[in-house]
Amino acid sequence: MRVPFSWLKQYVPELESPEVLEERLAGLGFETDRMERLFRIPQGVVFARVLEAHPIPGTRLKRLVLEAEGVVEVVSGAENARKGIGVALALPGTELPGLGQKVGERVIQGVRSFGMALSPKELGVGEYGGGLLELPEDALPPGTPLAEAWPEEVVLDLEVTPNRPDALGLLGLARDLHALGYALVEPEAALRAEALPLPFALRVEDPEGAPHFTLAYAFGLKVGPSPLWMQRALFAAGMRPISNVVDVTNYVMLERAQPMHAFDLRFLGEGILVRRARPGERLRTLDGVERTLSPEDLVIAGWRGEESFPLGLAGVMGGAESEVREDTEAIALEVACFDPVSIRKTARRHGLRTEASHRFERGVDPLGQLPAQRRALSLLQALAGARVAQEILEEGRPKPPEPIPFRPHYANRLLGTAYPEAEQVAILKRLGCRVEGEGPAYWVTPPSHRLDLRLEEDLVEEVARIQGYETIPLDLPAFFPAPDNRGVEGPYRRERALKELLAGLGFQEVYTYSFADPQEAPLFRLPPYPLRLQNPLAPEKAALRTHLFPGLVRVLKENLDLDRPERALLFEVGRVYGVEGDRVAERTHLAGLLFGEGVGLPWEKEALGGFFLLKGHLEALLARLGLSLEVEAHPYPFLHPGVSGRVRVGGEERGFLGELHPEIARALELPRVWLFELRLPLPEAPFRFQDPSRYPPAFRDLAVVVPEATPYGEVERLLREAAGPHLESLELFDLYQGPPLKPGEKSLAFHLRFRHPERTLRDEEVEAAMAQVVAALKARGFGLRE
Repeated sequence: MRVPFSWLKQYVPELESPEVLEERLAGLGFETDRMERLFRIPQGVVFARVLEAHPIPGTRLKRLVLEAEGVVEVVSGAENARKGIGVALALPGTELPGLGQKVGERVIQGVRSFGMALSPKELGVGEYGGGLLELPEDALPPGTPLAEAWPEEVVLDLEVTPNRPDALGLLGLARDLHALGYALVEPEAALRAEALPLPFALRVEDPEGAPHFTLAYAFGLKVGPSPLWMQRALFAAGMRPISNVVDVTNYVMLERAQPMHAFDLRFLGEGILVRRARPGERLRTLDGVERTLSPEDLVIAGWRGEESFPLGLAGVMGGAESEVREDTEAIALEVACFDPVSIRKTARRHGLRTEASHRFERGVDPLGQLPAQRRALSLLQALAGARVAQEILEEGRPKPPEPIPFRPHYANRLLGTAYPEAEQVAILKRLGCRVEGEGPAYWVTPPSHRLDLRLEEDLVEEVARIQGYETIPLDLPAFFPAPDNRGVEGPYRRERALKELLAGLGFQEVYTYSFADPQEAPLFRLPPYPLRLQNPLAPEKAALRTHLFPGLVRVLKENLDLDRPERALLFEVGRVYGVEGDRVAERTHLAGLLFGEGVGLPWEKEALGGFFLLKGHLEALLARLGLSLEVEAHPYPFLHPGVSGRVRVGGEERGFLGELHPEIARALELPRVWLFELRLPLPEAPFRFQDPSRYPPAFRDLAVVVPEATPYGEVERLLREAAGPHLESLELFDLYQGPPLKPGEKSLAFHLRFRHPERTLRDEEVEAAMAQVVAALKARGFGLRE
């Protein structure tokens, strides 16, 4: 949202500077994307009044007689060049940054053009270049330098969070600043209404779509350019002035975050009807596009007898047939509250995103329609000479906000602060809340424009926000104020410990969306995602993921520089979703990814080097948790057929480990990638402590010759079972294939370490254990390598 500093200062006169405002708004939760300085009107541009406008025969040009510093003539091709308006005139010698050249005096079609009448784009105040900047003919004395009346402006481009639709109006921001202690000046709405009958009626067929709808009558209008101050404000806010009537509706919308629309009374028929569109009904909107309406679209329609016809898409855009024109003399002014969901669907269905729909989608003040009517009607009286009927038609009676219980001591306990009770109550009152009761508990009724205040915790957050987040102590309060005798903190602590261990092993944590692209399931060789979203944010976020590893692969793909290959160790702990029976199943998974070389070990460059390196990381992680890891060959469609294994943790099947399938890697233009994914929570191992032995170990080496297809795990289990109780550790240190071994054989060489916890082992005891190992190997058919 664009916030012109001078405009906001009308409501908060004590604002010190744009830089201070930026700091204050940041403290209130509104970050400034950028700060711009606008309206550096060049020297040499003056205000001029158009006295005459004559077409130049045989051309589309006009000869304008202007009153500026005397009477001069200029040639203009603008369609809106006409008698009785004010224009910005660049005198000869003026440098216009938008043109990149000086304005000169020259002869065009036989007419000596003394300078140039400017469009908003040429003047540098807006993007519109299709016509002259129109000003009232009495806006300034002719010849006045325009820079004197159109000073430089500073505009802050704010990020407004979706929960604060009231802040999409400058008055909403001013109210927040008032809560900080600034004086607030409410805009005036002085209105002189007349007791006159209304020439139209109002009917609302769909009260759910339009819970509150008001319609006012203004007539005797003189449509023309808006005054300079209003045009300056609208240009600064990013909107193009159209006419005084239309500009008033936009001005009040930007002020109060309440969109409104003016209908030319000549095209309403007997009145306004709010209904859903008929099948096949068509409407040409203000952007000139003819649209086929859906029965789900809420429309504003006029009617004659039994026939009704659409005049506009409710809350999105008006129709071209009923727009305000130069000869409009009477209008029906619509100010309404629409259902946000209905407006959002209509805007998305037609590909229309307007200033009005942006505000209605987030919700408007349900009680703000009549105040906005009075404000707009008062401006129409002042700027267009309108007469206003006293009666305002109204359909719907929105409920006022419900009181919320509030306990200052609870706020302090929740925040870990010691804010005085009186200060907390004063903050809520400055925010516009009505506070009733006496301490220690109060009833607080929020203002109707604060749609986000519904719970006691919302009020607590407001106290912290206005008091200043920097005043909250840095010491974190206990997550649970009472002793954790139910173990509710256990899952959080285990997950945090898991992440810390992974970070210690060199992994980097990433976060990816729970949403997934349904089209990526075949790419990653996964079954179709069973859970789809009815209203996704985007087509590529239309399903819920069933695995974490596709997200990790996408992160690698988006951040990988193939010209400078690097090492990547990534992990994520997140939720995955599936269907079990007739219910949705939500589970937590841990996934890890390895790319590139690890710690420089010589075997890393072998075909299975990445697999063993990632397996080693996983073993180290589980060892720190007191758990054992087993990996057994098992095919998975998304893993390399020869490098794919099922992972067991503590004897339980938990997930998979292997290399990403080569076809997936080729499709994504990735080198070799290794992955694992486990289901959480992992089994809990009891904490055990063993006092280190004071006695020396005994070492033996053994090389076992087995068929090439024999899994390592089978050999390891056989050695451990046969070696007896004094085997302390078993370590594979060599894998060999080749002469003198026979084809189809491999040699596995092990270090065996024996130790007795209470005494030194004798050689004969160690030799007896080794004899048992050799006998077990021979009984299984395995041989020994000499």
